[in-house]
Amino acid sequence: MRLISLAASEPTFKTIFFNKTGASFILAKQDNPEQSDKSKTYNGVGKSLLVSLIDFCLGTKTGSKITKSLQLTLPDWHFILDVEIGNRSYTIVRHTNIPKYIDLNDEELTLNDFCSKLEKLCFDIPPKFQYLSFRSLLPFFIRPSKQSYISYDDPTKAGTPYQKQLYNAFLLGLDVTFSQTKMLLKKQIDDTEKLYKNIKNDPILKQFFEGYKDSSLALADLNEKIETLELDLQKFEVADDYYQIKQEADAVKNNLDKTQNKIKLRSINIDSINQSLKISSDVNRNDIQKIYDESKLVFHSDVEKKLIDLEKFYQDLTINRTKRLQSQKHEIISELKELEAQFTNLKEELDSHMKFLNAHQALDVFTKMSSRLAEFQQNREKLQGYEKLQHDYEQKKTSLKKEMILQSEETSTYLDQVKNDINEIMEDFRMLVKRFYPNALAGITVRNNDNKNQIRYDIEAKIQSDSSDGINSVKLFCYDLTLLTHGSNHFMDFMFHDSRLFSDIDEVHCNVLFEIVKTKFTDKQYIASINQNQLNALSPDMQKFVNDHLVRELTDDSDGGKLLGITVELEYD
Repeated sequence: MRLISLAASEPTFKTIFFNKTGASFILAKQDNPEQSDKSKTYNGVGKSLLVSLIDFCLGTKTGSKITKSLQLTLPDWHFILDVEIGNRSYTIVRHTNIPKYIDLNDEELTLNDFCSKLEKLCFDIPPKFQYLSFRSLLPFFIRPSKQSYISYDDPTKAGTPYQKQLYNAFLLGLDVTFSQTKMLLKKQIDDTEKLYKNIKNDPILKQFFEGYKDSSLALADLNEKIETLELDLQKFEVADDYYQIKQEADAVKNNLDKTQNKIKLRSINIDSINQSLKISSDVNRNDIQKIYDESKLVFHSDVEKKLIDLEKFYQDLTINRTKRLQSQKHEIISELKELEAQFTNLKEELDSHMKFLNAHQALDVFTKMSSRLAEFQQNREKLQGYEKLQHDYEQKKTSLKKEMILQSEETSTYLDQVKNDINEIMEDFRMLVKRFYPNALAGITVRNNDNKNQIRYDIEAKIQSDSSDGINSVKLFCYDLTLLTHGSNHFMDFMFHDSRLFSDIDEVHCNVLFEIVKTKFTDKQYIASINQNQLNALSPDMQKFVNDHLVRELTDDSDGGKLLGITVELEYD
């Protein structure tokens, strides 16, 4: 892919035509060169906006800052990006008010379909390969934001360590099947561990994992309990009227207790009467005389009676008392016989009920026993499943570990086989770095990562003492150029750098950088924005080179000098 031009629907826009090969520079001028407010990008001349607009035309997400800002601020605009892929020209049109569609050579495509089509045109991605896509690889050729310039190997700043490794390995021409295989193996291991951990939290199984019980012993105990319960349930006889019989038995028992109490009470009454009958009733006249003499102290003389009459009266009283007690005794004895007969009948009835109740059980008791049996059986199934799981888990873990080791061995063998290809890439990077730092150790190393993670390749571009910002920027430039010229699996023929790349590089090394661009980019495009003060710091030869390859000047002296030709506030990364 080459960039041909960027235009817009509005006439104020400063259309940019890029050189088909070699360098294309966009120069940013300021009336006040001393101003250095880098955060004020939305009110600038548009050099950083240019990158965002190209990225917008190449399918950035509808939720991105630039897309939403354009939709809100410039709803009637559309932008036109002409590109060349292979020997064919393509015109890309994206409207700000309907960003979910993009026109490619007058064919309206959804955003996903557009990206899929460009993916096939620009990259040689294996089928059904997760994470590799047009949008994930494009930032290595046009770094879209300020964050893209922090790390040479991670221009997206949005993926995982695995994805970062995958993108770099793919563009360096490494076999990414090894990367994906290790990632999937590690995920299987993690998923297996997670499943095993979740099962360990089951309240039944937790005690075994925590070492409180031996599962084999618990299974033996459960089998015994299940067998006993099953036999009990086979013998179980359910009585539908169990509780009715029980209520009747309770009533009989209550009557039996009452009858027994009555029997005891009657027996006590008979004993009391017998005791009363034993008391002597012999009273002679002398006793009566004595009582009579004593009564004269209280009664009047008109109450005196003859002793003979008193004696007769007392004898009659005694006879009547004895008759009355005998009569009561006979009556109680009769009641006692009836109560004893009633007691016998009630006892027989209670015995009959109890015999029935002992031989039968209630339905809810049967249900409880069945529920208990089901609980035991469920626990047994869990324990059996646990033992099988533990066995399968150990086998799978061992199998996955073996596969990880095998994959590591195969990767090492593969890296030995492609060592010459890797060395060629490393040498190209090293020679570029030598142009900047002749005495520095530099290179790109690729090593097999056999640690327990998803990373297959440890890829590192290194420049001795590369901790400073200037050296980091040089490394980024050299790495991008290496991917463009000696990378694999892509059909990209351009590289775009924002002026922020040059900000931390000193004047001497900036001259070297532009000298490399001058000599290296004979059949590919190098596009960059550059500030006036950066241009002024270059040598006369390099200033001439830049000026000879200027494709657009942007100034802040008026709206007409800016990229959009108007002053608006747009947000973008």
